[in-house]
Amino acid sequence: MFVWLKFFVSAALIIWAGTRLTKNADLIADKTGLGMVWAGALLLPLATSLPEVVTSARSSLIGAPDLALGNIFGSNIFNVAIIAFIDLISPGAPVLRQVKVGHILTAGMAIAMTSFITLNIMLPTTVSFLGVGVESWMIFAFYILGSRLLMRYEKRYPVLKGENVSCHHLEGKTLTQGITGFAISSVIIIFAGIMLADSGKDLAQITGLGETLVGAILIAISTSLPELATTASAARMGMLDMAIGNIFGANFLNLFIVFVAEIFYRPGPVLKEVSISHIFTAQVSIFLMAVAIIGLIYRSKRQVASLGLDSITIIITYLITVVLLFYMGAAS
Repeated sequence: MFVWLKFFVSAALIIWAGTRLTKNADLIADKTGLGMVWAGALLLPLATSLPEVVTSARSSLIGAPDLALGNIFGSNIFNVAIIAFIDLISPGAPVLRQVKVGHILTAGMAIAMTSFITLNIMLPTTVSFLGVGVESWMIFAFYILGSRLLMRYEKRYPVLKGENVSCHHLEGKTLTQGITGFAISSVIIIFAGIMLADSGKDLAQITGLGETLVGAILIAISTSLPELATTASAARMGMLDMAIGNIFGANFLNLFIVFVAEIFYRPGPVLKEVSISHIFTAQVSIFLMAVAIIGLIYRSKRQVASLGLDSITIIITYLITVVLLFYMGAAS
């Protein structure tokens, strides 16, 4: 009972602090003049993905690499499922029909990196450099180059990640308040992320469901709720491009966490130590992002119960994935 209490308290702290973190990130972007481009492309994904960074790093540090990788892929699956929620609360045409097709760039890079990680889980050996596997160094390089490409694209098409909307929620607030609030929220998330990872490892042992399942479902949902709060807020304000951009940007950043997990995992290259079952969740995340890309290109007008066909496909796939993960966890 204490372990469950510890898990829910840490999850609640992450949800609260994560929401505050994203609001302060928005304030910093506005007051520094960096605006929506920076906030949508890098700053907000960095803020909303901080819980995943801390939790996965801690999981690796305590010798639970499956918990770390399960959190990464599980969060990416849940993030795409948020698109269906945005579709439900946004009036008019299906949400993927209303936003810019440029989001395909971020989604495509996330798919490419996921495929690379999946391949390296299957490969039996690797070469280490400075104690880090060469594949993790390649993930680091891919993220840096990909981020640079995104920023260049943003400068070329500045409306990609945000529309010209009123920011009344930022009036009367200073940059100092934003930086202070961002720092305090970050500290709370670091503390809560450590608690969440520790309790997640204990729950995996107590319930017998395994680290992969606990990481991909329980921890992934808990650490992804800041993304849900941020994208829902952006959608209600009519900032649909920023909402969708935050989802794909967070997915791309989450994959960089493999490099972070590698640094904190000392026994050896982390991708060679994890369960082969992560290939399943990785492939599901690829499939869901591919469905979103199809929706962005095809732009179907058909809706069922206020949901586009792409959103319905995403919801059904997510629910089936959860059931299969529980079945796989119970059977292992």
